[in-house]
Amino acid sequence: MSRSLGRDTGSFLAGAALFGASLVQVRRSGIGPIEEEIFRAANDATDALTIPVRSVMQMGTFGSVPAVSAVALLAGKPRLAAALGVGGTAAWVLAKQAKVLGGRPRPEGVLMDVRTREKIDGDLGWLSGHTAVATTIAITGWPATPRWSHPLLVTGTLTTAFGRMFVGAHLPLDLVGGAGLGMMVSAVARRLLGD
Repeated sequence: MSRSLGRDTGSFLAGAALFGASLVQVRRSGIGPIEEEIFRAANDATDALTIPVRSVMQMGTFGSVPAVSAVALLAGKPRLAAALGVGGTAAWVLAKQAKVLGGRPRPEGVLMDVRTREKIDGDLGWLSGHTAVATTIAITGWPATPRWSHPLLVTGTLTTAFGRMFVGAHLPLDLVGGAGLGMMVSAVARRLLGD
């Protein structure tokens, strides 16, 4: 087995485990105390974080997909551009479709005193599409980007996930499910379209 195939297989299996485990947990009734505590820590954070967090959180929007694909294309990496474009789009679409599997409302639907810092579309929380897209972009681009950029990819992905709790859109298990989906999608995209 080649090194890249082993890496992608491992990423897919780890992602499937995160996706599946988070789905099992959200389908049980109620929010666990640890999950609520993590959410509250992020959601109650100071408003001074709003601009930096919301700026970085754009990594998880659908608009970032054509942007990063274009950068890869301009850098002379057409296969990476295709993997980013197809993978990012698939993560966004699949995240929207997967929400019905979990059926869990957004934080405001299950907890009291949630701070919402932006307009939030849709009633279902699990799973986070922003986290799925950001994870897909980071993992798909990782092997083809310079080492100095890797901390930026990690920070961007983690800040996107934190930001979804900060703005009141998602609970922690929603983020775990989104990251799992992103890991699976990026593994498939790299196998099919990567260098």
